[in-house]
Amino acid sequence: MSTPASPPQPPMMPAPVRPSNGTAVAAVIVGPIALVNALLVPLPLIGILAFFVAFPFVVGALVLGHLGLVSAKGSEVGRAPAMVGLITGYVAAAIIVVTIGRFAFSFIAFPLFGGF
Repeated sequence: MSTPASPPQPPMMPAPVRPSNGTAVAAVIVGPIALVNALLVPLPLIGILAFFVAFPFVVGALVLGHLGLVSAKGSEVGRAPAMVGLITGYVAAAIIVVTIGRFAFSFIAFPLFGGF
């Protein structure tokens, strides 16, 4: 006696692929790195090196954040990470601008108001 043949199995369906927003994910990674480096810019000696490290990260966070928002317009996927990248990028940029302004003011105002 032989065993009866089993009925044919239906083909396996692949798992559905969830949409993602790679530029928003990149912005949420680069943004906090820029913010941490920008927080080091006001420090005395290490600040100069931190500026040159933080500035490209700030530009990258802002560009990737805006591109992530543009990509999220149609599907709303990745809007929150893009916003996190943008916010951290703008905060880091503000820290850098305020620090540079503070140092520039001190070098201009110090000789005018009784320095050297």
